[in-house]
Amino acid sequence: MKKLFVLIAAVMGMNAYGQLLLPAYVQQHALQLSSEYKELSNRTIACVVDFSKPSYEKRLWIINLKTGECLLHTWVAHGKGTGRTAEASIFSNDSGSNCSSLGVFIPKNQFNGKHGLSLRLVGLDWGINDQAEARGIIFHAAPYVTSQNAQINKRQGNSQGCFAVPTEDIKTVVKLLENTNAFIWAFKQLPSIPALALPQLTSQATE
Repeated sequence: MKKLFVLIAAVMGMNAYGQLLLPAYVQQHALQLSSEYKELSNRTIACVVDFSKPSYEKRLWIINLKTGECLLHTWVAHGKGTGRTAEASIFSNDSGSNCSSLGVFIPKNQFNGKHGLSLRLVGLDWGINDQAEARGIIFHAAPYVTSQNAQINKRQGNSQGCFAVPTEDIKTVVKLLENTNAFIWAFKQLPSIPALALPQLTSQATE
C-alpha cells in the first residue's frame, strides 16, 4: 500500500509525505545561487521561500541540492508591513518597516529568545536584506502559523518581518539550517537562468 501511495504521489508531483515537491526550475535557481555567492561555496542545504504564493499555502521548502531530497515543506508567515492579507506584496530592508526581506541569507547561530528557540540570520544582498541581522530578522515559531489558519481563515498571521513557522516545525528548521552547510533564499519573482542538470527531487521515505 505504501509503495502504491509513493507511486501516486510521484505522479501528482508530491513526495511520500503528501508534500508538494519544489518545482524543478526553483531548485535549479537555488543550485545556481550556491555557485554565485562565495559565502555559499559548498553549501548544499537550501531553504527556499516562495513569496509569490499566498500564506495559506506551504511555501517553504528545505532541500538537499546534492541529492534532490525534500527535507521539510511547511508554512511560513510574512511581515505585517509586507501585507495584512495572505498575499506578500511589499518588501523592505528598513528598520521599523515590519516587512519581510527578499534575497539570500545565511544562518548565524541559534538562541532562545522571546519566541523560544530561534535562528539568527545574516543577509548577503546589499540594499535588499543586508540589514537583516540589525533588524532582528530571524526564524522563530509562531502560534499564528497553523494548518487551521491555512484551511479555515485562508491566511496566516503576520510577523514583524521574521520567517515565522509553525511551532511544531521550529526544531527541525533550526536543526537543518544552523550549520555552515545551509542557506536561505526568499523570492517573489524568479529571474531567467541557464538550464542546469539537476537530481530528481525525492522524499526521505521511499519504502
